[in-house]
Amino acid sequence: MTTFAELESLVIEQTRRPEISSVTKAAIRTATLRAHHTDFFPRDLAQGPLLYALSSTAQFYDFPNISQTLLRLRSLKLIHGIDAVTSVPVEQLEFREADDLFDADGNRRPHIYTLVGDTLRIYFSAPTGAATAFFYQNPQTSEAQYSSWIADTYPDELAAWAAGIVFARTGFTEMAQQFQELHVRPFKELLISSHLLGNVS
Repeated sequence: MTTFAELESLVIEQTRRPEISSVTKAAIRTATLRAHHTDFFPRDLAQGPLLYALSSTAQFYDFPNISQTLLRLRSLKLIHGIDAVTSVPVEQLEFREADDLFDADGNRRPHIYTLVGDTLRIYFSAPTGAATAFFYQNPQTSEAQYSSWIADTYPDELAAWAAGIVFARTGFTEMAQQFQELHVRPFKELLISSHLLGNVS
């Protein structure tokens, strides 16, 4: 496990700027997020429970403040309605934009969910009181709880990315561009080629 402090030391080795600790720390947080946002990696998938009270009259169920309910939510992937007792999936729901909830004949599409601001709205076909959300989760970037599989696997490469950000934020544009070309771009390509697929064929 690569700690925030270890990553900070690696960045300072590149920048030689120990006196700008706040800039370095902000750059580490930014580089970590940017690395994970290079694509939607299977290793960033997480799941969380969605519980709700059944209603015989409800046409849909709202889950307000979904970004707080699902810890460090980046993006939803899919939702399963599950049996409230056995947790066995009973339906898989698909995402639809708010203006695409009805088909050409005016019938509401079955098994769907949408987002209304930070509210998750689900149209269950078989409501049970429980569902599971599968979602892409942002890494933990706080100093005390720092956690990133990318930092664990590629600490030097991530430190170089953060160093480039430090150079950019302190006015060393040419150095920042060099780091972008020599380190960041190849690193992005490496992440995509090595970690994008959940299985190997």
